[in-house]
Amino acid sequence: KYEEAEEHCPPIPDLLQLTKLNVAGHTSYSFREGELDVLRYLGWRLRAIPPIHFIGYFLAKGSVFVDDTWQGRPLIEKIPKYVKKYTEFFCNLTLQEYSFQQYLPSLLAAAILLASRTALQLEPRWRPELVRLTGYEEQDLSSAFQHVWSYYDEQFPGHCSRSISPRGVNMDISR
Repeated sequence: KYEEAEEHCPPIPDLLQLTKLNVAGHTSYSFREGELDVLRYLGWRLRAIPPIHFIGYFLAKGSVFVDDTWQGRPLIEKIPKYVKKYTEFFCNLTLQEYSFQQYLPSLLAAAILLASRTALQLEPRWRPELVRLTGYEEQDLSSAFQHVWSYYDEQFPGHCSRSISPRGVNMDISR
């Protein structure tokens, strides 16, 4: 509800009816009181910044460089779009597994960017410009990157050992 636009959230009476909470005796008032109880418990600290928000920032600032190479060749025009697809794919993948909560969102986002560049076989995998952008050296990302990469390999056996196109990533996400 916090991330959604107000017009996309059902009104509380509709929500109570859809979830059948009205049958259990809940009212709009009791629902709002419950929401307030949760807010008080959380100390009104609602904002969590997930890795995808950091990824958006990293991509907007630039995460592909003119002297990068792609699979040993000069870059093609679509590479930034491919990097975006891969980062979204890895963000979605890690969002589905609780064990990734152990990492700071900024660190996980940087590891996801590294995984995306690795999956696309961009060289160098990590650059000084990316260190300045993310605040992380490649060795700082080692554990999170290995976790992302091994989870990717576990979920999509064989993909880590070959180059796949972003079209393949899109198909894999819908599995």
